Amino acid sequence: MMKGKLMLVALLGMQVAVAQKKTIDTTAYNEWKRIGTPSLSYDGQWMLYRYSGDEQGLQYLVNTASGKATTFSNMNSPEFIGRGKWIKFTRNDSTVLRRLKDGHEEYWTRSSYFVGNDNGTTLSYSASGKQVVVDINTGDSTVLNGVGRCNFYDGGVIYVKGNQLLAGPLKGKHAVLFTGPIDDFNFNMGRKEGTVLSDKKVYYFSIKSGKATFVFDYRDVKAPAGYSVNEQAPPVTAGTKQFVLDVMRTAQPVMRPQPQNTGFQLELWTWNEPVTQRLQRRGVYDKNMMNQAKFVYNIDTKTVVEVAPEMYGQLVTPSSEAFDYVLALDPAPYKVDIDYRYNSNVDIYLVNVHTGEKRLIAKDSYETPGWSPNGKFAIYYDTQKKIWEKIDLSTGNFINISDQIGFPVNDEEWDQPGRNPAYGLAGYLDGGNTAVFYDRYDMWAVDLTGQRKPYSLTGQYGRQHKVVLRLNGAEYMERMDLSKPILLRSFNENTKSRGLYKLQSVGKVESVADNPDYNVKIGSISGDGRSCIFTKESYQVNPDIWYGDIDFKKTRQLTDFNPQQEDYKWGDVKVVSWKTFDGRDDEGLLYLPEGYDSTKVYPMIVDFYETHSQDLHEYIVPEYSTSTINISTYVSNGYLVFRPDVHYVIGKPGESVYNCVVSGVKSLIDKKIADKDAVGLQGHSFGGYEAAYLVTRTDVFKCANIGAGVVNMTYNYTAMRQNGAPCLFKFESEQYRMGKSLWEDKEGYISNSAIFNADKIHTPLMIFHNDKDGAVPFTQGLDLFLSMRRLQRPAWLLNYKGGNHTLEDLPAQKDFTIRMQGFFDHYLKKTAMPGWMSEGISVDERNVDQKY
Repeated sequence: MMKGKLMLVALLGMQVAVAQKKTIDTTAYNEWKRIGTPSLSYDGQWMLYRYSGDEQGLQYLVNTASGKATTFSNMNSPEFIGRGKWIKFTRNDSTVLRRLKDGHEEYWTRSSYFVGNDNGTTLSYSASGKQVVVDINTGDSTVLNGVGRCNFYDGGVIYVKGNQLLAGPLKGKHAVLFTGPIDDFNFNMGRKEGTVLSDKKVYYFSIKSGKATFVFDYRDVKAPAGYSVNEQAPPVTAGTKQFVLDVMRTAQPVMRPQPQNTGFQLELWTWNEPVTQRLQRRGVYDKNMMNQAKFVYNIDTKTVVEVAPEMYGQLVTPSSEAFDYVLALDPAPYKVDIDYRYNSNVDIYLVNVHTGEKRLIAKDSYETPGWSPNGKFAIYYDTQKKIWEKIDLSTGNFINISDQIGFPVNDEEWDQPGRNPAYGLAGYLDGGNTAVFYDRYDMWAVDLTGQRKPYSLTGQYGRQHKVVLRLNGAEYMERMDLSKPILLRSFNENTKSRGLYKLQSVGKVESVADNPDYNVKIGSISGDGRSCIFTKESYQVNPDIWYGDIDFKKTRQLTDFNPQQEDYKWGDVKVVSWKTFDGRDDEGLLYLPEGYDSTKVYPMIVDFYETHSQDLHEYIVPEYSTSTINISTYVSNGYLVFRPDVHYVIGKPGESVYNCVVSGVKSLIDKKIADKDAVGLQGHSFGGYEAAYLVTRTDVFKCANIGAGVVNMTYNYTAMRQNGAPCLFKFESEQYRMGKSLWEDKEGYISNSAIFNADKIHTPLMIFHNDKDGAVPFTQGLDLFLSMRRLQRPAWLLNYKGGNHTLEDLPAQKDFTIRMQGFFDHYLKKTAMPGWMSEGISVDERNVDQKY
């Protein structure tokens, strides 16, 4: 008995605590902050950040060791310099250098200056015809008299003086790298090497060797007919055998005749012209602006070879010093296909750089092949066969190289028509002899020489634990170095959490930061590679910035920028699962109000697009709506929000939505979670299409907000987007997933269009569609509204004049946010109908009485 009383007291205490918290409304939005992209100094000892949209422009400088933050109110365009020892910024009209260890500031008054990035320590200025170079950390300086162009590298300077190219440290002797007339020079700061152009001759030099080596003479380069060669210092090396020439036409370009005043303007559309009139008008294609031909110069034989004629769009060239082949891509035969593919396919030619011989090796290809770093192998992903292949350069044949991996290398969950993309190429090992590919979970090394069987670089750790492993940051690393650990980012399919792992060695993967309760994302890694800043985030945990060593053994929270969340009813989220109508397992996210009581049923809004379960640990900032509901606001106000995953069948997008979404809704109703008399629907853009279709198939929703959705596929199929592209590709190849043309599946286009079944809609609609929508024509929203008006079913059309696909102006966002919540509250919470719904707003009342 006593135990029961204690439990009752505890429950009452929790309810009182929840009752004392505030409900999020529009007045609370200004309390929430977002951090813009923070920066970390080279040594990781300092972090700099500001809040997005902060009108005061405050900057925050944080000592990562102590966590102490200093606020600056007049610090513009700040950047770390001097390997994290200084920060450079502007204050009013002055440039300020601030030493970070003691706050000492120096005003830089020189008329010209140069500051390297945070990896370097040098800056320079001109004074009385002299170039002064200073090491900002040591104070060492060098005065250069009578110099021309100069560049800087770590601890040193390279410059032209008279007829000499010199380089050396700021303090000490400078070595002469080259002597002779210098017309141009090219310097690679990272590799500390470059080239010099002297009297038409090109020389390669390196700081390490301290000398220059002759490479070639432009006098030996015979310019192709109709072209001239741009003589400059190209990025070649002493071992370079071939490179692509920089050329320009010598012939005068075709001049457009001046339009005559005819008294009319005719826009003539021709059925077989490569690109439609609208795209031509936007500069996508101009027959008088063809691509230039491409030429390769062979240094040893002193021959210029055309490798791609003018009509070819792209040349794929190895980055190696020597190569025998290039790949030329010709999009010309497929220009007209842009209408229904959006991207132009290409024919692929294998071209011998010594003879110019071209061999057609692939027709109508969506994918572009690429070269290994050593230039010996060309690899290609075949979207039809769903395999990786290498190109046999002697025959032009394609050889399967991914089958032996034993697992699919294509996206297994891809449910759009057209190409099925690969999981991707991670990079290369062994100088380019080994390619590294992704499967669903892991990384696989494939020996391109064929001497070794494929092996899992990650030891199939990902597949064993249902963890997707990818290179952190960019998913591609041209030259992977396994002599040191490689940082990986992860996604756990079971917990939906994102984290970090390390590839310590072949087959050995270790967790660095992988917590099932939140996402961990690296924001920036210090220049010395020893530390990083990162965020921890979940629906309940604000993405504050943390600092840690690169192994995450020591971490520290640096910010606490939304503490007011504790004062508001916030809620929680969980993954829910159910069986779809066709018996398939499905899942989605269910957001629960704070103090959720499982013995009660709640009003619920269904908000979806495609899939959402992967977003379980995403924080949602309370803010004004640009197109859809703000989930944290509605949850705070006592709503459930359900975001189901949709899995599509090609040709049946509407029925796929019904199968997944409505089955999920009925599951929550049957489980006495959602109130069957208070379920609303929300969708925008493609989600707007989906929501419009659903209300023709079911009356389970008591109201629906349809935002900028296609309601008539037969009309929108040939409609023009704002960018001039027709919409055919959206239906045949992409998101709308019809997979066929209108004439191949006429009944499918009709049955998947809400407009043809508008008479079956009994759900009150709030239609949001703006008259300057560049993605979905305004007429689609208007058609749905006029259909409801003709049928005399409750509907309201909100058109923010001049608005685009989403709302960009804050006043419109505020208005839409208020009206949308008033709409849902009326139908799902039985509040009084807002005046704008019951009375409307006449033309004379616009901007006079908003009738909220």
